[in-house]
Amino acid sequence: MKTQLTVRGNVATAPRRFVTDDGMAIVEFRLAATERYFNRQSQEWEDGTTSWYTVSAFRRLAENVFRSFSVGDPVIVSGKLTIKQWTSKDESKKGTTPEINAVTAGHDLLLGFTDFTRYTKSKSPIVAEDSHDGPLIDHGWEEPEALSA
Repeated sequence: MKTQLTVRGNVATAPRRFVTDDGMAIVEFRLAATERYFNRQSQEWEDGTTSWYTVSAFRRLAENVFRSFSVGDPVIVSGKLTIKQWTSKDESKKGTTPEINAVTAGHDLLLGFTDFTRYTKSKSPIVAEDSHDGPLIDHGWEEPEALSA
């Protein structure tokens, strides 16, 4: 069983978009989440420890993240946490990296506002099968123009 979590932080690297051989979009970026606390002595907010995550998004969420997120954007990401072990190519360094497989993501509206563009309805619903997500309902949303990698 994987751990579900929600993280508030800032996009630390430009989202990178990949497309698999079967056409599935994947986007990956690094997320920096810095703890903030109020120092009663100085009466100021201070930064605490920063936690770093690698975030992966798939399919439609990947396309939307790629279109919407930029370095420095305050975001909220919810998903499944996995801890990955890694070793450098020359085997001189080893470590762990927390990775989040995003289920949903968006801008942190506590810190600003954003414009939202909804997919628009254009046809009657059709049920489609997708081996990765089970049965999907095609609500007839029109896709925005295609992206180039």
